[in-house]
Amino acid sequence: MKQQRILLFTGNGKGKSTAAFGMLARALGHGMRARVIQFVKSDDSVGEQKFFRNLDGVEWEQFGEGFLPRDPESPKMELHRIAARKGLDAAIAALHASDFDFVLLDELCFALGQNLIPLDPLLEALRSEGGSGKIVVMTGRNAPEALVAAADTVTEMKMIKHGYEQGIPAQKGVEN
Repeated sequence: MKQQRILLFTGNGKGKSTAAFGMLARALGHGMRARVIQFVKSDDSVGEQKFFRNLDGVEWEQFGEGFLPRDPESPKMELHRIAARKGLDAAIAALHASDFDFVLLDELCFALGQNLIPLDPLLEALRSEGGSGKIVVMTGRNAPEALVAAADTVTEMKMIKHGYEQGIPAQKGVEN
């Protein structure tokens, strides 16, 4: 019986989602069925989605309203919370579903850190699926300690230098 794997890519450096999508490519290469849930993101023109969404074996959905308002008290925050909660419900369903071997929860930690969703339901779902053999990959800055403890593999991306800080805008293929 395969063991459940929980991997977490966090930190302030670039490459968290990139590493996760590399793992998705590996999983698909092994014939695994995958579910990708993106929190916060709402742009369906990003390169990873354009590439993966049309491949057999991948179900992809975004649960976001895009960039969050700077003011956490903004009335628009409720729209972000509603979208993220739908994403959390979809994530929990995917973790429980036998339809998927690989579940990628992109920008999950950001949604948690912005208090868009609660952590406890996710932790419970991860615990209850311990014998499933499912691979769960999560990304985002500022992973909560409880999520770090739940994962068997954690990588922290550390920013040394970033083009955005030098005035270089996002571009296709890099997508800051």
